[in-house]
Amino acid sequence: MRYEIRPVAPAEWQRIRALRLAALQDPVSSMAFARTFEEESALSDTVWQRRASGAGSQQFVAIDRDAVRKPDETDGDKGGAWVGMLTVVVERPDYFSVNAVYLIPETRGTGLAERLFAAAIAWAWDRTDRVYLWVHQDNGRAESFYQRFGFIRTGETMKYPLNPSETEYEMVLFRDR
Repeated sequence: MRYEIRPVAPAEWQRIRALRLAALQDPVSSMAFARTFEEESALSDTVWQRRASGAGSQQFVAIDRDAVRKPDETDGDKGGAWVGMLTVVVERPDYFSVNAVYLIPETRGTGLAERLFAAAIAWAWDRTDRVYLWVHQDNGRAESFYQRFGFIRTGETMKYPLNPSETEYEMVLFRDR
């Protein structure tokens, strides 16, 4: 498979919306999100367009260039299926946060996550010297991946927004000096 990793263009808001909604319906990945499918699917087109515009964040997409596109994928992209995504949110000048990490099940364990993270982190390094993320207490596979990538726990925790009886752990990746 030929994967392309690149930023999402503003005109592609419908495609990133479809991929995010698919992620929220995936029972394995849904715990990586702080909102539900119902909440996200009710958002207006304007909200999705703003998200894709890059205002305060940068979204990245992984495209399988060898895959056949679905008939409803009509935004002008010249082929391939969207199979993964990741967003870096600039929450404050000194706090860049990785969010909304998702790969379709068929691509997990192929090395695509590393490529997606590498692109996002390279983008962040032009702007900051550390990147944060939060991982759910029951998402051991994701936490193991983040540790292999170099993230470490900070010691900070928070209640999981969708179930306050569950915990999320903050992790950080420092830029090599």
